[in-house]
Amino acid sequence: MNKSLTHAAPAAHLIPEVLGMDRIRGRSRAELADAMTFFAWYAPGIFRAVMDYMDTVDGELIPAGM
Repeated sequence: MNKSLTHAAPAAHLIPEVLGMDRIRGRSRAELADAMTFFAWYAPGIFRAVMDYMDTVDGELIPAGM
């Protein structure tokens, strides 16, 4: 079975246009980790898809040592 995100499309919005980006950039690492922990509990399927996407570059897994 092929992964659904092997050829990711370009971003739908430029980063400055994403609503709430200023709120994300103003958070500490601990606050972001807490938010991701909550997100993993609240929406585990979406969390897993986002993390799988973040673990790839151009459809290839990022080596663990990077």
